[in-house]
Amino acid sequence: MAPAFIFAEQVSSIVRSGKKEIEIPEGSRISSAAADLIKEHQIQIKTVAPGLSASGEISAPKANRKKQAGPSAGKPKTDPQFENSAEINEEELEEIVNRIVKRFKQLKGGEAQKEDSKNADTAVKKKDESTDADDLVICRCEEITRGEIKDAIRNGIHTLNGIKRITRAGMGLCQGQTCQQLVARILTEELGLAAADIDPTTARGPVRPLRLEVFANS
Repeated sequence: MAPAFIFAEQVSSIVRSGKKEIEIPEGSRISSAAADLIKEHQIQIKTVAPGLSASGEISAPKANRKKQAGPSAGKPKTDPQFENSAEINEEELEEIVNRIVKRFKQLKGGEAQKEDSKNADTAVKKKDESTDADDLVICRCEEITRGEIKDAIRNGIHTLNGIKRITRAGMGLCQGQTCQQLVARILTEELGLAAADIDPTTARGPVRPLRLEVFANS
């Protein structure tokens, strides 16, 4: 049998009648407002068998019971407030709890999905930015990109001379005047070194045909 619920309206009827005792079926649940009224007006609680009063009748406030003459004499009337009180059985209560839990899971799942989507978008954006940066041309003479230089470094080439031999960055017309500093900066970023730890490229003087009279006059 589902437990009965005692609400503030039912206790209020006892208070108005001037009674100081209320009969409550065993196992009944008392709302917080009803408990406050019982404590405030010092009403005595009398526990009886479920559905019965101490005299074997249906439990209800005595103030609202009316005697009727004739065939119905002796049959008590229950308080309309008791009759209209919605009783929630265990199955309905469990169903309500399950719906609430399911709703919270949906909300939590939606937030997690939004967070995952946001993280994915951020990762894609960072990847796109990294890809764009790798497409930047560092050596204009030989058209060597940042990505090609980084690949060489990650494959074990850790000097400016090595990068120059592998990628040809710095072998163009400017002979590294434009790109050498940029290549050195990429080296420091990839290897976590200071600029002073990077050895410069081997410098060679320009070679061109000269007349013997140049040496004779010098």
